Amino acid sequence: MSNKRYLHLNLVGNEINHHQGTPAFERGHGGGPDRTNAYLPILEMGRLAEEGLFTAMFLGDIAGTAGSPAFDGGPPEPITAFAALATQTRYLGLIATASTSFYDPYNLARLLGSLDQISNGRAGFNAVTSVSEEWALNYSKEGHPDRTTRYQIADEFLDVVKGLWENRELRFDADGIRKFYADPINHQGKNFQVLGPLNVAPSQQLRPLIAQAGGSGPGIRVAAKHAEMVFTNANTYEQAADYRAALDAALVEAGRPEGSVPAIPGLIPYLGRTTADAEEKLRALDDHVPYELYAPFALIQFGLEYTFDSIDDPFPLDQIPRPEDVKDTIKSTYGNYVGLYTWISDNPGVTVRDVTAQSLARGGAQHRKFVGSYDDFVEDLAGWHAQGTVGGFNIMFPTGVIDIRDFIEEVVPRLIDRGIYRGTPDSRPLRERFGSEIRLNGEK
Repeated sequence: MSNKRYLHLNLVGNEINHHQGTPAFERGHGGGPDRTNAYLPILEMGRLAEEGLFTAMFLGDIAGTAGSPAFDGGPPEPITAFAALATQTRYLGLIATASTSFYDPYNLARLLGSLDQISNGRAGFNAVTSVSEEWALNYSKEGHPDRTTRYQIADEFLDVVKGLWENRELRFDADGIRKFYADPINHQGKNFQVLGPLNVAPSQQLRPLIAQAGGSGPGIRVAAKHAEMVFTNANTYEQAADYRAALDAALVEAGRPEGSVPAIPGLIPYLGRTTADAEEKLRALDDHVPYELYAPFALIQFGLEYTFDSIDDPFPLDQIPRPEDVKDTIKSTYGNYVGLYTWISDNPGVTVRDVTAQSLARGGAQHRKFVGSYDDFVEDLAGWHAQGTVGGFNIMFPTGVIDIRDFIEEVVPRLIDRGIYRGTPDSRPLRERFGSEIRLNGEK
């Protein structure tokens, strides 16, 4: 098999941009996916991602919501959604997000192990620690622990699920028939007590891939110990190189080789045949966002109860704590906080509307945005591929299905022609695609 290096492109299937769910935009721009059932957009995006030769699809998990009499649903639970999508795809990796703060490790090991069986070795686990105090109260918790404690729990949680998945041995009976044997793990830890063994047989990749969004400090250490792919952010080559160096140092400390875990940042593309077309598309999208409604959600991630007379008031940077002052107490995702704080600091005079657009409507300040032509976008990706510190990108399309179809028609052929993107489906187990060895005890 060729060792040629290709970019991994993963599709983020959540409506991470508020642009995606704007009915006015969908009516005026060719229509969005069928929303009569929450699963239908996920299934349609997944089928398109496979057509576009994406390595995998991510689904985030919203583990709760603030109480509201108007609440009428939310995104599907990822493992359930991917069990449905697994029957409609053959090659697409299926990386489901689940919280190490709220799940029981044995139950989650069974669920993801079952998804791995259903998909024939295409399942992944995106381990997150969650951020919401309200969500914790839905899971028999007295409150949400601080960031350091959350990562300590996550570390032990991942020890348990990996132990359950890996504590198997391949043996051959007298007739030469392969058989798997599973033993108890007898885990007795600070947070979990699990006997085992797991009652789900391994798939062809033996266990699901583990992904993690390790941003700094405790997160990077957990990623270096457990992850086989890291969902990160990088807006410049320099940021990507700095993160690569920090992750490699942590990998060595954890006894793993440098470069053995690919870092894959988020990327939000706004594309058109020309740069002017792309800029007009972004302007049209922003025009459909109800900023007054979304602004409080942009503010609350700073712990800021700020009332404004106009959405065009200057944003009160002087009232926001510096990231280093809240790194151990912040309830939001720390990387998101740092990214948005830095963006506001670097753009003096921004308004409440600007911050709302950057942090919510456009998918978060921490993720890189590209606004330009199809050809310029391919050149941009080719530059990142040559630079070599990222393994690819987690793509977050502004309008979901509409943009994915456009991407498949206009961008994918150009990437293949440049020789930086696979031209055929990757049939290997998901972990192997990201460079992991998948041998089991007793396997020759």
